[in-house]
Amino acid sequence: MKAFPNVTSEKGMDLRDYFAAKFMYTAFKMVEHNHNCDFGDNWEWSYDEEEFESLADLAYEMAAAMVKAREKNT
Repeated sequence: MKAFPNVTSEKGMDLRDYFAAKFMYTAFKMVEHNHNCDFGDNWEWSYDEEEFESLADLAYEMAAAMVKAREKNT
């Protein structure tokens, strides 16, 4: 299922990708909370690839749940 269907094309972002992207702000806020900080304009933060991968996985898990709930409620 596409997030932005176009009658002339089936190209576009998958709904699951769209939901995952929308959840990323919340996921980032979870990182701030877990690190007990408020980044604000200060982006001096050590990159933790494993943590970012976990957040991306979480975003797609949440997106899959959102798609499932959407299908159940339509």
